[in-house]
Amino acid sequence: MSRDKVIIYEEADADPWTDVMTIQNGNGRTRVRAVGEPGQMVELVSRLVGEGVDQVELCGAFGAVWHAEAGRAAGGKAPVGAIYYGFESLPGVASYKARFEAGEVLSEAFLIVHEGADPAVDVVVRERGDGGRTTFVAVPDEAAAGEVAGTMAGELQLIELYGGFGPEGAEPVIRAVDGRVPVGVSGYRR
Repeated sequence: MSRDKVIIYEEADADPWTDVMTIQNGNGRTRVRAVGEPGQMVELVSRLVGEGVDQVELCGAFGAVWHAEAGRAAGGKAPVGAIYYGFESLPGVASYKARFEAGEVLSEAFLIVHEGADPAVDVVVRERGDGGRTTFVAVPDEAAAGEVAGTMAGELQLIELYGGFGPEGAEPVIRAVDGRVPVGVSGYRR
């Protein structure tokens, strides 16, 4: 079954109507979009679901309240997931949040599971004005996500796994980084 998925995150001065990254093949399409502020995300979800998007995932920075808002905006027409962190990642994600709020230069990666993706080709790096960067890497499966995470862990302060299949999907990534980087995984609203 071909899927039409969208991942949404927050980035200063972003244009929510422009794709940051698109992975498209016979297995469907996954797009990444950025919003300049959380309120834009609700309108974006509503519009995209109305256009036929059948799965939405939100960056962990949105949190549970915005996750609930996005779910309502989808109107039951598409599942809406958001990144959450397991107990093993809580100290690291708390450190990341404190360092971010203090203005430190940080780098993170979004690993996106999309069947048939090639991590050597399906990669976009967004350099930020503060010197940090967000790297988006599409991988064909969770095992490949673990390999990519293990390779990149030394240069990152945060990893979020999108398109995975719960704890079993996150396990290879969590094991690969071995506590060096917090790893978030999507949880879905009913």
